[in-house]
Amino acid sequence: MSEELILYDLPSQQGRCWNMNVWKVSSARLSLNYKGLPYRTEWTEYVDLKNKLSSLGCPPNPPGTNYVDYSSPAARFPDGTYAMDSLRIAHALEELQPEPSLHLDNGYVDRVFKTIMATHGALAPNAVVRLPIKVLRPASQEYFRTTRGKRFGMSLEELAKSDKAGETAWKAAEPHFNELEAILAEHDGPYVMGKTVSFADFIIAGYWRMLQILDEGGDLYDRMMKVDASFPKHHEACKQWLERDD
Repeated sequence: MSEELILYDLPSQQGRCWNMNVWKVSSARLSLNYKGLPYRTEWTEYVDLKNKLSSLGCPPNPPGTNYVDYSSPAARFPDGTYAMDSLRIAHALEELQPEPSLHLDNGYVDRVFKTIMATHGALAPNAVVRLPIKVLRPASQEYFRTTRGKRFGMSLEELAKSDKAGETAWKAAEPHFNELEAILAEHDGPYVMGKTVSFADFIIAGYWRMLQILDEGGDLYDRMMKVDASFPKHHEACKQWLERDD
């Protein structure tokens, strides 16, 4: 296995990782950092993902599993194989280097994924609408606006001013906050399994990171950290695997 491990990620204006698919839902970079595997990031704009990954021989997302055929994160492994989608990447990493384990079979991955996705969906009118302005580079801004406009059934600007935004979004997210609090309370934390970190924690930690990036005057991340004392404790415990973001 002489070839290097490559992570295909979306670039930001700041030149660092921002991609919610990596930091929040996918957690591929956190998994790589946790396992201590050497890797290189190849920054790839939204509009270039399909051509680049397909030309390299990366298989597309299975039908019905994603909005698009090719998405980020994707990874090329030292043996020349590819994986796209964080969970598939995580399983491949476990095969490549079993220890330290991501504990993919601990029963929390699907539950946490659904909870964070529901939280993200509720807060999207307050958070996602900021991505083109605060994060994306010009090459991907129009693509993001167009694709998300179709997904939401309105432009991002309209979504930010709709009756789904503001305090309504926070109210809609409350049941999901409660579920996340319950998950973190099941063991003597700070992690979902108690003292042992797992892939499920990286899903949560990635979401904290995204809210930090999109926060304006404490209206997203700071407010979220005040929802329950377990949230900042969890984020603090996961920070060591968030340090490398390039």
